[in-house]
Order: sequence, then C-alpha cells, then structure tokens
Amino acid sequence: MRVGIFSDVHGNLEALEQVLRTLKAEHCDEIVFLGDAVGYGPQPDECVAAIAEVASLAILGNHDDAVLGRTNPFFFNDLALRAVLWTGRVITQETRAGLGRYELVGRRDGIFFVHATPVNPPAWEYLHDITDTERNFAAFTERICFIGHSHTPGGFASGAEGGFYPLPGQGRITLNPRNRYIINVGSVGQPRDGDPRACFALYDQQTGIVEFHRVEYDVQKTQQLMRTRRLPEMLALRLQFGH
Repeated sequence: MRVGIFSDVHGNLEALEQVLRTLKAEHCDEIVFLGDAVGYGPQPDECVAAIAEVASLAILGNHDDAVLGRTNPFFFNDLALRAVLWTGRVITQETRAGLGRYELVGRRDGIFFVHATPVNPPAWEYLHDITDTERNFAAFTERICFIGHSHTPGGFASGAEGGFYPLPGQGRITLNPRNRYIINVGSVGQPRDGDPRACFALYDQQTGIVEFHRVEYDVQKTQQLMRTRRLPEMLALRLQFGH
C-alpha cells in the first residue's frame, strides 16, 4: 500500500494543485492530509474543496481550528493573526463546514497521524529537536507517526536498543522494522527549510520506504493573488525563499 501524505497547504492553491497532480501520477492507494488547509494564503475555499476530493483522512491544524473560532488566534504572531482573521471573514459556510469535519488525530494500519505532536495534539506544540522526542514517542503505540506543523521535513527515530536520532528531510528513508519513527512531511504551501518548492511524502508500506518529494509551482502567481487580496506583504515575499 502506498500512502501519499501532505500538510500545511495554507490557502496556496497553486502549490496544492502541483502536489495533487504528482500524487495522482504516483498511483497512491490512500491520500492523507495532516492539517492547516487555510491561513497565510489567498485561496482557502478552493484548497479545502480540493483536499476534500482526494483525502481519505483529513487532520485538523491549528490555523483550521482558529478559523473555526476554537483556538484563540491572538496567541499567533502578527502575520499569522492577520491572515487567520482575513480567512475567517472570506470563507464560505461550506468551507467552514468542511474544516469542521477534520479529525484531531487519525490511525491507519499501524500509523498514527497528527498535525502537531502526538503528546498533546490540541496544544499545537512543536517538535523541533531531540530533547522532546522521548515524551512524544511515549504518547502513541503505533510504529510510525506522521506530523506537519513546523513546515520542515525530517523527523526522529527511536532505536530498538534505546536512544533517539534525527532523520534527513530529503530523499529516501528506509525504515528499520525494529525502530519507531516520527516523520514530518513538510509543507505544501509555505515551506520553511530554505527550499521554496512544495513538499510532501510518500510511504510505501511494502518496501518500508518513506520518500520526500519537492514540486515546483508558480510562486509569483500566488504572490500576486496575495497582494491583490491585501494579505501581509511579508507572507508573500517569504514564499520565494522557502522560510
């Protein structure tokens, strides 16, 4: 079984369409979305609709939850706050209902899916370094957990003999059946690892390989639309640098 996994679209339809086109060509058996369909980008309605057409499982992100009025956006930084408030004003009721159907966590065939961290999903914490790995591995029983949220691909492995080690955020990772894993699939709509291309992952359960994919998209088109819709200029600029 081949699973396509993507996260953090953030209203960037240009990036999403290129990712979905690639996923279709990869003939995935299942497609999973890990949250934050909206926020930052200019086309939230279109992105939520496109995700609904392909994802068998859609996980709730903090920006999705903030738009629904459940997570307090005033804890966000200024740019994120302005984008969330704009999104909340412009989305349709159909989009709002779609976001309301997203799940906080998901499980499929020995895989755990969550937007932020397994240890406390609704707290929207970040898993940036190895110091937080032990408590997060203890929070789920499955061998593999896929996450998003930080917009940075990579992750951590828990060795069978103990200890933790980081994983690369590019190329292929061949999973050791004796180890456990937390893998961040990166961001479709706003990468933050210095690479502006949209990012997602493929997991082949038969071969045990996770492969990160990067996809080019028309960044300038998204930027122009953000400016037309008067979203913060810095949010548009950062797309071309991938941070």
